Amino acid sequence: MQKCFISAGDAQKLLSAKKLELFLESVPDAMLIVDSGGQISMTNGRVEELFGYSKSELVGSQVEMLMPAAHRKRHVGFRERYVEAPRARNMASNYELQGVRRSGEQFPVEISLSPVPVGSGILILSAIRDVTERLERERRARANEVELEKLVNVNRFLFSLSHELRTPLNAISGFAATLLMGLSGPLTNEQEDHLKTIEQSAQHLLALINQLLSLMQPEFNAENMVIETIDSREVVTAVCKMIEQEALAKQLSVSLDGPAKPVKLKSSRRMLTQILINLIGNAVKYTGEGGVTITVRRAGKGDTAVVRFEVADTGIGIPEQARERLFEMFYRANQGQGTEGTGIGLFISQQLAARLGGHIEFSSVHGEGSTFTLSLPQKGV
Repeated sequence: MQKCFISAGDAQKLLSAKKLELFLESVPDAMLIVDSGGQISMTNGRVEELFGYSKSELVGSQVEMLMPAAHRKRHVGFRERYVEAPRARNMASNYELQGVRRSGEQFPVEISLSPVPVGSGILILSAIRDVTERLERERRARANEVELEKLVNVNRFLFSLSHELRTPLNAISGFAATLLMGLSGPLTNEQEDHLKTIEQSAQHLLALINQLLSLMQPEFNAENMVIETIDSREVVTAVCKMIEQEALAKQLSVSLDGPAKPVKLKSSRRMLTQILINLIGNAVKYTGEGGVTITVRRAGKGDTAVVRFEVADTGIGIPEQARERLFEMFYRANQGQGTEGTGIGLFISQQLAARLGGHIEFSSVHGEGSTFTLSLPQKGV
């Protein structure tokens, strides 16, 4: 039998190759060793996982196989220049670098290069990292920054405008209160009712300004809520009276449907009023014929009891494509249809409902009308 002898030099080379292979497998990144001609000499398991090729398919192949076809010719020139002037290069934050999997899927990568002298030539040690998730996080972060900047700009605008808005509203409210006191002479019952509506409307406009400013603050905690026991029907009646003139101008009916006896609720009168002003006001705004019906009812028992305010109209309805974004700030579902608005009413209403422990839902048939339902917990009553 013929014996096989391995020289000391060959044994050392085998031992060194084994150590190098163990080293590559211990590294968390995908690692390649490429010769000066661009041929892959060694890989680790992460390369197989990342690109979908087996080690036998990779070793001996050109490294350009791992790049999009459009980049391969350019990379050959880059590799040749790198061999002429080799230097270590850290992971590059270059989002134009792309890898391509066996399936053909392209993905963004970062690559580091380290020249390894071997005799009269070099090998190139390359670490490859898939940065898809990181770039997506950065994209979301940039999008959040843009949204934050929008909110900051809105905040600045609102604070700069608030004084101009408050001054005339305070004057309207003050003059109405003065007239109601009878300082300018006696009033008829009808005049007194009109002045009360004017004063109440001015106060609610001021409340809206303050509410909007509070929503611009982190976590919407700028206002201290005043919680009291209120009659839901009485609040709805007051809001309907505020919107009555607008409805009459359009020849629309506004009616309240519900139990004759009071429906008690422990909540913030100001916040509930503002929500109802927005919901009923929108219903009148987007209804051309017919009317608006507000239904107040109690549902559930004990801790699960809620008071539901349903505002149903016979208006233009909400397009299907607009429904997912309906409660976004500054979004208008029926923009360009001859109605004015800022797109903040429903956003504010949903935020206020959440602060009161409730929520707003809606259903709609485009061209036939919509129903918005505010549900608030009826605890402690």
